[in-house]
Amino acid sequence: MTLSVLLVDDNPFFLRILNDFLSDQGEGGVKVLGTVVGGREALAQAERLRPEVIVVDLKMPDCPGLQLLPKLRTALPGTILIALSLLDPDEYREETLAAGADAFVSKVSLERDLIPAIQELAARGPRRGTTTREG
Repeated sequence: MTLSVLLVDDNPFFLRILNDFLSDQGEGGVKVLGTVVGGREALAQAERLRPEVIVVDLKMPDCPGLQLLPKLRTALPGTILIALSLLDPDEYREETLAAGADAFVSKVSLERDLIPAIQELAARGPRRGTTTREG
């Protein structure tokens, strides 16, 4: 089973790296439908593309992930939402999950944790309040 993924981050360079990483994971069962630079366009693209998974950076100047997550959760309740951040304090993780994310993955441990998080959530379906491995 291949899962469709939408990537949202304000850094085009990081989006390219993340897209390449996921595209190289043939065994990972993911297909990147698109990338969105910044949070403003993310909701419109998500509604148009209807991905099964959306990976959202939390620190975007135009529309922070903590504001975007509840909008995505409302618009696409069955979509798996994974929040990404370079910061990984516990209270930030809790705030992220409270905003509607199904999981939080630190960018520091992205290569190790993102694919397993996607696979785990896909196996059980989106459920708010779950966390992934520590980074």
